[in-house]
Amino acid sequence: MKPDGVVTAERLLDLAATLFWENGYAATTTRELAEALGVQKASLYYHMASKEDLLYEICMESLVNIHEAVSQAVGEVRDPLRRVQLMIRAHVRSMLEDREKHATMLTELKALSPGRRAEVVARRDEYETLVRGILADAQDATVLTSELPVKQLELGLLNLLNWTIFWYRPGGDLSPDEVASLLERIYITGVRRFWRGCG
Repeated sequence: MKPDGVVTAERLLDLAATLFWENGYAATTTRELAEALGVQKASLYYHMASKEDLLYEICMESLVNIHEAVSQAVGEVRDPLRRVQLMIRAHVRSMLEDREKHATMLTELKALSPGRRAEVVARRDEYETLVRGILADAQDATVLTSELPVKQLELGLLNLLNWTIFWYRPGGDLSPDEVASLLERIYITGVRRFWRGCG
């Protein structure tokens, strides 16, 4: 990001997420943030009280955004399998749009103080409850396997989707929509084959 001396909350969070992901939260200093923004270190404290504030806001924003994206995508859709498909697509799109923030949340959450970490984990649990509910509805409708507990279906899905952050490259062979379509097919085909006893 090219320094221009203009600091906004959004720009600060975006830059912090990039540096935290690339260098690690502990290794990134407020001096480096200020230099990257093209401002004096003291100017940062107009927008934040501490470096941890930035990590907390990044984690919360990433989870709020993905929760809203999936909630809006499934909306009033009633078909259980379609809801799973739309959930996967919305999750991947949101995750790749905010790739640095999601990556920071996944890898640096442990660096938060216990109280703030608990708040972020509670927000993450809310999102996982939404995902688990969509998968449970699909199980009840017999369009996904009932041979596995829904918690295992949820963990497998989120692991598959979230790791996309670490191999996806903007401008590469696959667009975000193509990645979403690919993972949707892999997941849904996989759990259906498990149901039919294929291994």
